[in-house]
Amino acid sequence: MASAKIPDQSELEEVLALIDPVQVEMARDLLNQGGIECFIFDNESSRMLGTTPGVLVRLMVHKKDADEAREALKQLGFED
Repeated sequence: MASAKIPDQSELEEVLALIDPVQVEMARDLLNQGGIECFIFDNESSRMLGTTPGVLVRLMVHKKDADEAREALKQLGFED
C-alpha cells in the first residue's frame, strides 16, 4: 500500500508519534492492511540519536483518513 512518492507534508496529518520506531512501523503495517496509506517521518533521525525522546518517530496519513486512522490505532491499543 505504501507509495514510492511521499505527498507534500501539508497534505498529511500526524496520527501517532512515539519514541519506539518498531511500534510505529507495526502501526503503519496494520493501518496499511486496513487500506489507509501511511508514511513514517523522522525514523532515521531518531535512530541516529539512539532513539532518544528528543526525536519522536511520526506516523502520517492523508488528512482525509486521519480520524479513521486514529480510531483504528486506539482500538489496536496504540496511544500517543
